[in-house]
Amino acid sequence: MLELLGSRLTAPDGHFQVLAGMGGAGKTTLALALAERAERQGRSVWWVSATEERSLLGSLLGLALSLGASPAHVEEARAGVRNAADVLWERLETERGWLLVFDNADDTNVLTFGNASARDGSGWLRATRAGLIVVTSRVRNQEDWGRHGVLVPVPCLDSAVGARVLQDLAPHAGSLGEAQALAERLGGLPLGLHQAGRYLGSPFALDRTFTSYMAALDDRFPLLMGQATDPRSGVTQTWELSLDSLAAQDRAHARPLLRTLSCFASSVDIAAPLLDLQVLGDGLGMADMSVRNGLEALLSVGLLELGATPDLDEVVSVAVHPLVAAASRQHLDVHVTTTAARALRVATGRLRSDAPEDWPVWLRLLPHVRSLLRLPPAALDDGGVAAIAWAVVSSCSALRWSGAWSAPEALTRDALCQAESLGSHHEAVLCLRYQQALAALYQGRLAEAEPQLDDILTTQLSTLGPDHPATLATRHETAHLLVEQGRLAEAESACRDVLRDQLRVLGAEHPETLATRHWLLRAVGERGRYAEAEAGYRDLLQTRSRLLGPEHPYTLMTYNNLGLQLAYQRRFTEAELLYTELVATRLRVFGSQHPYTLQARSNRASVLTELGRGREAEDELRSVLETERRVLGADHVNALDARYELARAMIAQGRHREAEAELRAVVDAESRVLGPEHHLVGDARLALGKTLASQGRRDEAIAELRTLVNLQTRTLGPANPRTVATRESLNAAERGGT
Repeated sequence: MLELLGSRLTAPDGHFQVLAGMGGAGKTTLALALAERAERQGRSVWWVSATEERSLLGSLLGLALSLGASPAHVEEARAGVRNAADVLWERLETERGWLLVFDNADDTNVLTFGNASARDGSGWLRATRAGLIVVTSRVRNQEDWGRHGVLVPVPCLDSAVGARVLQDLAPHAGSLGEAQALAERLGGLPLGLHQAGRYLGSPFALDRTFTSYMAALDDRFPLLMGQATDPRSGVTQTWELSLDSLAAQDRAHARPLLRTLSCFASSVDIAAPLLDLQVLGDGLGMADMSVRNGLEALLSVGLLELGATPDLDEVVSVAVHPLVAAASRQHLDVHVTTTAARALRVATGRLRSDAPEDWPVWLRLLPHVRSLLRLPPAALDDGGVAAIAWAVVSSCSALRWSGAWSAPEALTRDALCQAESLGSHHEAVLCLRYQQALAALYQGRLAEAEPQLDDILTTQLSTLGPDHPATLATRHETAHLLVEQGRLAEAESACRDVLRDQLRVLGAEHPETLATRHWLLRAVGERGRYAEAEAGYRDLLQTRSRLLGPEHPYTLMTYNNLGLQLAYQRRFTEAELLYTELVATRLRVFGSQHPYTLQARSNRASVLTELGRGREAEDELRSVLETERRVLGADHVNALDARYELARAMIAQGRHREAEAELRAVVDAESRVLGPEHHLVGDARLALGKTLASQGRRDEAIAELRTLVNLQTRTLGPANPRTVATRESLNAAERGGT
């Protein structure tokens, strides 16, 4: 096989090679051997992990950069503005004779880029004669790889070759025939042969020969999955024998420790936050030193692998092979699962959901959160279920702060299913439902979020009481929802009510008290009391900067809304300076695709339009809108607002026909999403009326503006600045002006 791959490396035929086989078959080892041969030949060799989409994107864009891609193009690719695969391939096609390995591509969706799947040949995997692409994967279906992929099956070894592997690792354990018998019993799986050989080659092994090892294996097969001839069962039993040997060496604590670690996601680094020796020891009834020795013992027999250590000062992480994890999960008990659940809760409890520096850690924990959510109910008690539920609550909060507004939906759905045994009134269950409602709220599904919050609040009032922090939080988000719905008078009243109780219970400087002040000021500003809102935001900005720091997400939210009040008062030069600084800060702190960064860019563009820089505003808004549609969806209120601002930029350049079409689409979409009486719909209708007047379509303009001013007089009041602006435009249209 290596010779075959070597010939294709020397003379690429335009196809990429897929080393396909079951886990532990030696696909990666084979690819490594090919990579070593290529390096000896002086070829460029690149190796990327294809287990996670995010890390794959980062690795390949890093490769493109090292090959001379424009840093600006790479950053645009990270932001989703430019096709990342094209950026990479523009450089790869200029090189010759290279080898690129995509390792562990067991989920072909990870290799999907945009609308290009692994089989399309237009994404990450492409037909090329410039070099050779090798993919290692468990996916053995040719259809999944398309016409540009060539399957290279990696089967298990035959007994003769397997015997040589065993004798290499344990040269004194017996004859060739005995080794061959054991190799056959293990099904020829290279990983199983490696485990058995390392065990037998150890000076501390209790079973020192191939024959005694196989006898012990035979004795224990019925306890496993019942298929003694199944290679997977043989491997599973080999790992059990390794644990038996460790137990005989007074390291029995290795077994429950492996069971616990197998609750987490397999093939994903189990990093320091989850490897707290005291937490694991307390749960399993062992001392810290025993946990440390157990980890070392598991590493010594190959049941754990060392994970990646990005920084020299970072604590070593470990990973559990999928087959090891699958075998261990057949032996779960409540002590093991509760320990894993508690380790996760402690790890998440030590992180801040609102701290950008912690967000990378949250992302590394997320696969383990999902893994614990897949534990069978029979393996958990209420304590373990509750610990997982609280970890999910914290994870959802972190995801929301980090801008992944849709991610909490699946987590809360799965967690609520797992937590049914706790009952509907359990505090953790209520908090999960609260996170579920916030997921709908932040994605703009306001009609869905409202009854959820109402129902949660009703239960919290009867079970937790009106002064419980969770109850106050739900009241706060209900007031926030009213602001988003445009029910501004109700929102202001609700904010003042909950603020009064927060001041009494939490204090004036509690972050949640300050958050309610923020939404109260937003309601005040939207009701037209701009100077009052500005003064309030300036005071809130000073307080949040002092308590939370000048770059905390809450502080930057206040900064953003202060800019709105300046723009509402037509102080556009001040607003433009503020938003320019805010965009730079949010780019640095949040990244280019965070909804808050995009929002700040959109707000700045709206000010540019007012300053006569319509072309510049349009370019910025088109970029923002493209990303918002992908990140948030076309019907999200932020994306619709960007479309409205885009139409205004067109109007500023005299392109009234284009702007009219855009505004009509915005009015229709916002009316459907927010309701026809929402003040943002009124903003779009006012712009529509004005652009109709500018086109000389006076009767249409008057009809539109007259209907709008009547609506705004009823919903906002006759003195609201929005109503006043519409009335002035109507008067101008009736006089024949624009």
